[in-house]
Amino acid sequence: MMGCNGYLLETAECCLAVDAPQGFARWVQRHLPQGKRLAHLLVTHQHFDHVQDAAQLQEETGCTVHAAAPYSDALTLGENLRHWGIDPVAPFRVDAPFAPGCATLELGGLECRALHIPGHSTDGAAYYFPALQSAYVGDILFAGSIGRTDFPGGSLARLVAGIREHLATLPPDTELLCGHGPSTSVQEEMLNNPYLC
Repeated sequence: MMGCNGYLLETAECCLAVDAPQGFARWVQRHLPQGKRLAHLLVTHQHFDHVQDAAQLQEETGCTVHAAAPYSDALTLGENLRHWGIDPVAPFRVDAPFAPGCATLELGGLECRALHIPGHSTDGAAYYFPALQSAYVGDILFAGSIGRTDFPGGSLARLVAGIREHLATLPPDTELLCGHGPSTSVQEEMLNNPYLC
């Protein structure tokens, strides 16, 4: 409904998912490589469109959920959903919350740096995989734009500062996989994104 991207990443040991939009749990069932299990779900932030299937995915696969904050109705925009007539998000358990700043995780044999970047949402997070030269950035950054900052807890200044501190310092050819729309790169955004250049 919201055109939200969910990602499935296969490693030598298991599979990882990034975000769980509506319909993603069913999609994962059909596309999970034979013999592999979904071991981890990385939540870029808890706005409803990114976690509508998180509880179902967790229940069906037993995956460990990583996020920058415990589950919260406020973070899913529960009050807004009630006004919009959209079903609330089923609560899920955040098994591995990480502290604000930067945390290094080992997921499926890969190093992952969890980067806390608030501004679009207070729990905004990007996940950088150095070996893959890619970062999953949710709604922090889009090709040619950034996430909106008019939701509760939003801050344009904090968002831009976090992008400059955590994403702009990654290698220029790092692929940025966004929560909506196409992927882009650090170099492309630093040269052409009107919010950053």
